Amino acid sequence: MAAGFRVRPACRTLVLASFALAAGCGSPNPSPTTPTASPSRPVVTLVDVTESIDVTAGYTGTWNWPGQSVTMPAGSGFDNLRFHWHTNQQAPAAFGQLYILDREFLGLPGDLNPSTPGFIARSERVTDGQYAFAATVTLKGGTRYWFYGDTQGTFVYSFDTDTYPGGDLYATGYHSNPFRKSPASGRMVNGTYVPPPPGVFLDANFRLQGSPTGS
Repeated sequence: MAAGFRVRPACRTLVLASFALAAGCGSPNPSPTTPTASPSRPVVTLVDVTESIDVTAGYTGTWNWPGQSVTMPAGSGFDNLRFHWHTNQQAPAAFGQLYILDREFLGLPGDLNPSTPGFIARSERVTDGQYAFAATVTLKGGTRYWFYGDTQGTFVYSFDTDTYPGGDLYATGYHSNPFRKSPASGRMVNGTYVPPPPGVFLDANFRLQGSPTGS
């Protein structure tokens, strides 16, 4: 684990009422990986959680099965969904298939399938480092959903800080262990163990994109 690190949240972007707004992280230029659904309904960034990653930043990038709960921004709904994790170079990462559920899942990664309680959709493909869902998959605005991967991979998440108030990280490092909500980690400071802050849960670095469906 990355002991003695600290987290500096860099950006959390929500696209709310303006369908034409594709907010970034300190830059007016759109992301080069941003896909386009159609000229009339572009795919925009809905939620973006990143961290400033440098030698003192507090992040962890381990080999786990990933999960993250996400609260959708306000609006009637969103389709043309795209999702990806971030690597420690903040490059898009997607591996295996991604499931969307309407509830928390604390089962084994191998038990994810269309019969899983709360199942909404499964990604169709990975394109440009992003999970892509069928265009007809629609998520409601202002609603929390759970995203779980069925394959082990490397992605970045916080160490002892809640960087995203709209959800939490879920992960497991073994196929025989269930997903669990990931609590903050303790750290060594000047040779002394400092326990994790109570009641704090971690978050993955991720980006969710989609097209607002209109009013």
